[in-house]
Amino acid sequence: MSEKIRHLLKNSGLPGPRGNLELLHSFAANASEEEANECLTYYNDDLRNSPEEFVVMCGIVARCVLRRDDVAEAVASVRGFAVHSSWRIREAVAIGIQEIAGGRMDEVIDSLRPWAKGNALEKRAVVAALCEPKLLKDASVAADVLRLLGAITMELSRADRLSDGQVALRKALGYGWSVAVAASPAAGMAAFEAIAGEAGKHIQWIVRENLKKSRLVRMDGAWAERMRAEAR
Repeated sequence: MSEKIRHLLKNSGLPGPRGNLELLHSFAANASEEEANECLTYYNDDLRNSPEEFVVMCGIVARCVLRRDDVAEAVASVRGFAVHSSWRIREAVAIGIQEIAGGRMDEVIDSLRPWAKGNALEKRAVVAALCEPKLLKDASVAADVLRLLGAITMELSRADRLSDGQVALRKALGYGWSVAVAASPAAGMAAFEAIAGEAGKHIQWIVRENLKKSRLVRMDGAWAERMRAEAR
């Protein structure tokens, strides 16, 4: 075991409510390929709330950063981790993608389109990775993200009992829409109103959850209030 991995294990913050994200970002920004690969040797099916879970997170984010010159390869290299049972491992995938997305959102979105047609946890990764305020400054990018959100959301319209993966997806959509709408209000409000008109119980849950977010009130309080009044 290298000294760096020993340091990650000792200072992970896990088990506990919150991993040491400052350490994760610091490690990922400076890791070598060998160090990232060593982190990933700790991968297994049951990592929840353990120091080893944190080490794997570091490896996932570092892998993205190391491949940042080839966005498609970076995104593809972490796809398998997006379906892990650990929410932290899944979140590390989103963090890694966000780390390489600045100024390259068109490439990232194109690389994630196959995920948007994948299973529920892959779709969840798309939502978590793209619905980040700092990444949605460009109107055309925000419009692309809104279209992806619409397509992903509508796949829950006829669902009855949700799988665990679909529950995780629904939860991500329950905040992701508010981020995308606030980033591009005119297009966002129109897209959100379109899904709000759908009768599916899971879509209505997504609508109600997003309308609880203060960013929508700050964006347009009167609109948010009207939408809450009309929510089913």
